[in-house]
Amino acid sequence: MTRFSACLLALVITFHVSATERWQTDNYIEDSFIKIALEREYKETNNPKIIRWNKPIKVFFESESGDALLQKELLSVHAKHLAHITGLSIEFTNNPKEGNLFAIFTTYQNMEQKVQQYIGDPEKIRTALDEAICLGNFRRNSRYEITKGAIIIPVDYARSKSRFLDCIVEETTQLLGLPNDSNDVFPSIFNDVSINTYLSPLDYILLKTLYSPYLTPGMNVTQTKKAFPQVLIDLHNKKVIENSMKDVQKNSLKTYLGD
Repeated sequence: MTRFSACLLALVITFHVSATERWQTDNYIEDSFIKIALEREYKETNNPKIIRWNKPIKVFFESESGDALLQKELLSVHAKHLAHITGLSIEFTNNPKEGNLFAIFTTYQNMEQKVQQYIGDPEKIRTALDEAICLGNFRRNSRYEITKGAIIIPVDYARSKSRFLDCIVEETTQLLGLPNDSNDVFPSIFNDVSINTYLSPLDYILLKTLYSPYLTPGMNVTQTKKAFPQVLIDLHNKKVIENSMKDVQKNSLKTYLGD
């Protein structure tokens, strides 16, 4: 091999390595998934397991503060995006008795009242209620399938913190089964110090991972790690990881708003 050919080969190898972001590596994806899907921000359980929806989602929307038409429009676009990524059926209903995911836009003053109405005793989530700008909460059955969820956004407070759009994106996404936040996961809406408002390519990968056919609700950390090599093979075969930067923008709220 000539010296010129060797240099050219070195350049090609260097470019290939640099073209793969850290968050696109298999180990980083696995570690991030464990942190976001199998740990809990407020330590509600010592033995967390994978949770996710296994039935169609019916969203009931309620607004008593701000521009209701705009709120529902933003929520609808993001819901369609999540449905596109996960394969879940996500539709809206005007009948609260049919709803299993309640999206409530209210005021800061009425937060506790709405928690009482749609989630339960505020004292049981007092830490989250005192610390969070907006709230998301879910219920599951014995098979670790999510059966009901609620997001409550105090419009005035969220806007005062410049987090209104963030609340819609993050809380709705977390309610699909990625309930934790971690500053170790970047770039991501699940990182409290991140500047991400919209789903990042890594978030897209985590959602695809959560609804992988090789994972099932109820898997613990050990079982998830055992299944993860096959999950990664499937993600690579479908080019989910490799095309995530482009594919995350399809049907996205970011694209819709032209940001």
